[in-house]
Amino acid sequence: MAWENILKALATQCGIATAYWNIQGVYVQVPLETIVTCLEAMGFKDLSLKGLQESLEERKKKSDELSFSVHVLRKHRKRLRLPQNIGPGEAFVLDERGEVLVSFPFEPPILEVTLPQDAPWGYYTLLLLSKRNEVSSLLIFSPHEAYLEDRKIWGIHGALSALVTERSQGIGDLKDLEEIQNAVLESGGKFLGILPLHLTAKKTPEEISPYLPLSRMLFDPIYLPLEEVLALFPEVSLSIPHTLRKDLIDYEEVWRVKDSFLQKIFQAFWEKRDTSFALLWSEFQEFVDKEKDWLFPSSLYQAIALEKGLDWREWPTPLQKRDTDALTSFAKDHEYEVSYFAFLQWLIHRLLKKVTAQHRILCFDLPIGCAPSGAESWLAQDKLVFSCTVGAPPDDFSPEGQNWGFHPFSPLRIRETRYVDFIALLRFNMRFARFLRLDHIMGLKRLFWIPEEKNASLGTYVAYPFRELLAILTLESIRNKVTLIGEDLGTVPRFLRSVLQRSSILSTRVFYFERDGYTPRPPEKYPRKSYATLNTHDMPPFQAFLDGKDISTRMALGILSWEEASLLLADRREFITRCFEKLGEWGFLKGDDLFFALLRFLAAVPSLVVSISVDDLLGSTFQLNLPGTVGEYPNWRHWLALDLKDLKDRLLQVARLFCSEGGNSSDQEGF
Repeated sequence: MAWENILKALATQCGIATAYWNIQGVYVQVPLETIVTCLEAMGFKDLSLKGLQESLEERKKKSDELSFSVHVLRKHRKRLRLPQNIGPGEAFVLDERGEVLVSFPFEPPILEVTLPQDAPWGYYTLLLLSKRNEVSSLLIFSPHEAYLEDRKIWGIHGALSALVTERSQGIGDLKDLEEIQNAVLESGGKFLGILPLHLTAKKTPEEISPYLPLSRMLFDPIYLPLEEVLALFPEVSLSIPHTLRKDLIDYEEVWRVKDSFLQKIFQAFWEKRDTSFALLWSEFQEFVDKEKDWLFPSSLYQAIALEKGLDWREWPTPLQKRDTDALTSFAKDHEYEVSYFAFLQWLIHRLLKKVTAQHRILCFDLPIGCAPSGAESWLAQDKLVFSCTVGAPPDDFSPEGQNWGFHPFSPLRIRETRYVDFIALLRFNMRFARFLRLDHIMGLKRLFWIPEEKNASLGTYVAYPFRELLAILTLESIRNKVTLIGEDLGTVPRFLRSVLQRSSILSTRVFYFERDGYTPRPPEKYPRKSYATLNTHDMPPFQAFLDGKDISTRMALGILSWEEASLLLADRREFITRCFEKLGEWGFLKGDDLFFALLRFLAAVPSLVVSISVDDLLGSTFQLNLPGTVGEYPNWRHWLALDLKDLKDRLLQVARLFCSEGGNSSDQEGF
């Protein structure tokens, strides 16, 4: 019993929950085996009684040192309690360039840090020098609130991959994105949300998910419009390949065609880099030099993957473990291949810069995790927990729980490394964005860890340094002038939504979910600091929702029994009936259909950002992603034949409706 008590005490010290309340209100005791796995993942190897006692004592002894290593400052001055092992000495505050801003003597146990009054929001280093030792601390000087839009705006959202036009090569691309953006702007919209554009593998159903990318710091070159690329190299004589539009998007085939074309372009670029393309090559090299910290290792991963396969865990050990000599040798022998992958990223960044040069309306989407086999995992393997995956505990929707298939970052390691990866990740994904949607924002506070190859019911929650991560998030938001949208759907602790509101991070409010029993909530119940929409990519489009197509599909796939489906359909019919009643009562149903009534409803909510899916706008009934399925359903592969004139007409129709309901479009409290 003593062993179990100390095991749990150490787990609690490390933020590992030994029990938790599930969605049904049941207090779940976490299996000891799970606690052991989580502790081992955090670096505790000796879990004998003596080993546990020593680890617990050591952690208690070092608790003040651990807490001192990072501090959040909301004002220019803060009093800090010093670690016990440091004596009197001299303190220095350094800026991000390593230059000393202020220095002053200090005397334990309290130190008062005062930043210069003109010091901007940012990251500072507090360095303490005494006769005993040297201690440093990261100071995150961050505002309480993220950057926020100053008035209500509207727009649309969708998957770029699915928005296929006549000119694109079997998948929506950055030229289509530019055209769609222009259509939104011309109609008065100021928001265009797109699913993640990060690099993915292309072969299996799991690999094409935009929420399991090979890296969240690489864009996928499958979105390159080949005409735009060829226009950069007019001396290259090539014909744009024609890709047949199949019933479903064939990512592997589309990339095979595009890769072949891009390889030919790069070969000409490489061969004539000192002559015909000298100026462009100089621009490319400037990009490579500027972005080398993330670009070179990521390009090297892709070059190795060409030869050894995408899964770095199957590579020879020296390459797996990123042995310096092995990587240097490989890079030297494969300079052309490494440069090709850097070239692809340069092209994407160049085009995104062009798309966003005059207008910033794009909302980028940041997944909570990355593929275990990919570049990001390879580069961050010292910070990842490979003995666990992330998911969700059992609930009514998923009785077995959910396993999302990616590994969590160790909360201890990301803090020890002063959050360098998290900061870089945010900066990369904010680069071309006006908005950033954070998938499963609850992950800033806690994640549900599941021991590898175990059922989700055997997992537990592990805490993360929420206050510090939130401070970094608001700081980067202010610096980059990017409005944050938190995906806070599902079972979210009330306090978290309160904190997000205080931090000016928009809460996601989906009409399907905003209801009391069968009754939809009135518009005034939507908070101002929120993002309002009818549905998301994990839900059926509006017409399919009305028809119950998502329920019948899940029944056909054996996910739901006939009895379960019947109950859900009855619930759906009752909710839709109440919607008609309430929308009529509120004055939004004006002799037309429910969809237009809901658009008027969205125009009336106080939410700062409202958005309609392109699927709803164009009347699609195909659900992009059906949660709980992999190969049984063609997730992420449905596409829409996008006619830009039709899109513009529909956007203008929405704009007229929004403006008539929300005020004058040029100068208004609403839109």
